This record gives sequence, structure tokens and C-alpha cells, in this order.
Amino acid sequence: MRLEAWEVTIQQIVTEINHEDKRAARHKVLMAWRATLEKEPTSLQPFQIDEIVREVWNRLSGNSR
Repeated sequence: MRLEAWEVTIQQIVTEINHEDKRAARHKVLMAWRATLEKEPTSLQPFQIDEIVREVWNRLSGNSR
């Protein structure tokens, strides 16, 4: 899976999470995105969503490319 194709989505998730104060709220944002990505029109498989989530966490922790 090419994460470059998901750059806009990754940035949206990072932005939404950065706007949240509490860890629980950040978790809620991430879970909502996971549910969205599982549905049409993307219909991503769990392992594909995991790749996107890993990239989001890398960026949030300052380990971006």
C-alpha cells in the first residue's frame, strides 16, 4: 500500500487529533476514522488501516519522514 496516496487523509487525522486536549478524545477521533475507512467508498482492509494509523502515530510522536 502506498501511503502517499493517503497523504490528505493522514494529514486530516493528525490535524483532528492535534486539536483534542485529552487522550480519550484523541482515541475517539482515531476510532471514528478507523470506522470511516472501513466503509465505502474506501473499504480498506484492517491491515491497510493499521498502516495509516501507524503513520499518524509516527507523525504525532515526531518521527515523520
